[in-house]
Amino acid sequence: MEFNFDVASHIGAPYGHEGPFVGVVTEELLRERGRGPDLCSVLEVLGKNSAVAQGLRKPVTVGHPYLMGQRVYLLAEKNRGLGLLKVGTKRLYVAPPPQAQARGGAGCSEVSDALKEINPMCALDFYVHESCQRTGYGKLIFDSMLREEGLHPAQLAYDRPSPKLMGFLAKHFGLKEFRPQNNNFVVFDDYFYSGAQQKPVLSSASQGAKTMAPWQQPQLTPAQPLQQQPWQQPLLQQPLQQHSPLQQPLQQQQQQ
Repeated sequence: MEFNFDVASHIGAPYGHEGPFVGVVTEELLRERGRGPDLCSVLEVLGKNSAVAQGLRKPVTVGHPYLMGQRVYLLAEKNRGLGLLKVGTKRLYVAPPPQAQARGGAGCSEVSDALKEINPMCALDFYVHESCQRTGYGKLIFDSMLREEGLHPAQLAYDRPSPKLMGFLAKHFGLKEFRPQNNNFVVFDDYFYSGAQQKPVLSSASQGAKTMAPWQQPQLTPAQPLQQQPWQQPLLQQPLQQHSPLQQPLQQQQQQ
């Protein structure tokens, strides 16, 4: 979707940047007098497109500056808004897999014999414009979010994931096994088996303060990983830049 302003520069792309760029949109950014209204219009349009693509009655992402602690990872190239990933923490009551239920799970509060209380980071809305799907852009957004939040994919819960998103998670991250929940969230079995219940490393975006960035802190590592994944590899030390997340070249993302 094209706009009459440089979307990429609004979310932190350096001057003269070429190619797609992923930036973190926070409530603080949306309240700025200059960039805020423009970015609200981008979220409004992409949010409506996402709702249509997923067959939802109303958008999950809307164009107002009240994110309630949630964050939107926005993919843009110059004046084009190409996609988004909205995340935020939720309190959920879920039925863990039988094996985890039998041995108990650290980090889960027992509510009844069947349900556990968890507080995971949740993927609430995920959309890539139809004109640039199957080009690696979805993986680019997702990997940028994982690095900024200091998470690996099994640590997230997924709100009403579409068949496309389920296929994406299975293809790129090997996430397949889950137990259906009454709340329509998908929490993969790996959440209960890989130490995903441990408190995640918070980024400056989620803390609202200038602190050490996730890529400057020890990375979370799943128990007994089958192979080393990109979000488990050491990242370069670099100072935190407000509203400017990590970005990888598109060619590297496609190769993964």
